[in-house]
Amino acid sequence: MSKLIISLALVALVAAVQSAPSVAKIDYQLVKTLETKLRANILVTMRERTEAALANVERGIYSTRGDRAQAVYDSLNALTKDSQKSVMEMLQSPRFFALTIKSFWISNQIYIQGADANLVELLAARDDIIKIDEEEIITIMEPTAVETESDNIIYAEWGVEKINAPAAWNVANGAGATVAVIDTGLRYTHNELSGPYKGDTHSWYNPYSTTANPGDGHGHGTHCSGTIVGQSGLGVAPGAQLISCKGLNDNGSGTNAGLLACGQFVLCPTTYTGSNADCSRSPDVSSNSWGGGTASTWFDATIRAWIAAGIVPVFANGNSGASCTTSLSPGDTSVANSIAVGATTTTDAIASFSSRGPSSRGALKPDVSAPGSAIVSAGISSNTARATMSGTSMATPHVAGVAALLRSANPSITVAQIKTILQNTAVRGTSGSQTCGGTPDTAVPNNTFGYGRVNALAAVNAARALMNN
Repeated sequence: MSKLIISLALVALVAAVQSAPSVAKIDYQLVKTLETKLRANILVTMRERTEAALANVERGIYSTRGDRAQAVYDSLNALTKDSQKSVMEMLQSPRFFALTIKSFWISNQIYIQGADANLVELLAARDDIIKIDEEEIITIMEPTAVETESDNIIYAEWGVEKINAPAAWNVANGAGATVAVIDTGLRYTHNELSGPYKGDTHSWYNPYSTTANPGDGHGHGTHCSGTIVGQSGLGVAPGAQLISCKGLNDNGSGTNAGLLACGQFVLCPTTYTGSNADCSRSPDVSSNSWGGGTASTWFDATIRAWIAAGIVPVFANGNSGASCTTSLSPGDTSVANSIAVGATTTTDAIASFSSRGPSSRGALKPDVSAPGSAIVSAGISSNTARATMSGTSMATPHVAGVAALLRSANPSITVAQIKTILQNTAVRGTSGSQTCGGTPDTAVPNNTFGYGRVNALAAVNAARALMNN
């Protein structure tokens, strides 16, 4: 009897989606999954969005950035509790006791593990729900090349030199700033990272498995972290501190539910158990070398919340070049205003793999570029290992590091000011002959380099100059 009921529910779902494909709440891929597997993990988006709550926060005046982050947290929690109250009461009934359910305050969404067609139909019938999607699998921006790790590479990383970071350290080296990295984790005992890793009760979170200490069985997260805060010439901001969230498992993939949990951790860090959120520990920058697809909006609310809390959102633009309109989400979003990063070579040419814009929404992407070819950073095979990787994943932490330098140089600088400075002080790239979105790569800005390759020294000086105005 239960299979018959499910089958009838599926027929109803398919009819609903096919009858109004442009306005249907239920993603068609979810319907197809339920047809074959009968159950699916879903992400439910409430009709009441977060923009108004965030706008109220942004109009406020706060003594510290921690106070601002707390206001974001309080406002979004109040919104979520109010708008989700009725649906959560339904989901907590004995009928659904076997389901795993998690509410996300940062985006006003609900994750449900193991939903069947009956439940999806019930949710879709509600006026307070606007969209129901199947859980997505998200991946790191897989490096285009990974060389064998070695303990013998001791020279400074060329990208750090190229963007003029050592000269910027005479003004600011990252001290006082904290960077959060959402990636495959962290070998926190590595010689390059053990000092910068904050290491307190709110420095690490793994949404997939409760682990007291950071770990990284892949290497991508450790490599990216080394480019931000490495201590032997590997890091752009060696004076900054680091916190980490394992949004991606050791196979390089994760779920949008796991990444949303990391998004919440970044805004208000928790203990490794996910408890005792403390917004006073909110980082200055979030570095994200992951993504996939185009025009995907599920992470937009998180990016908006970060910006409202004063956290700089930096994302890889993707390794799907050299064609135009290959920028990947969430970096390609024009709604949430993230900073998307392209990859350059030692000659300031664009890397062949670096995704180009414009975004599928027509926005200029990338915003800026940074070194991303044959980048040397920390490896995971030992506490002294180095690894060489290429990709916009490697370019992104260069920009995250420069953002940390700017916050170190001028603690009151805003996210908008940081983005403007990164763009206005960028160095024009070595042009080729590509035109994307009607703009040749000889123009500034363009959809190949964005505004150009970042320049740490010029950016830090510009940030300092704002303090005197």
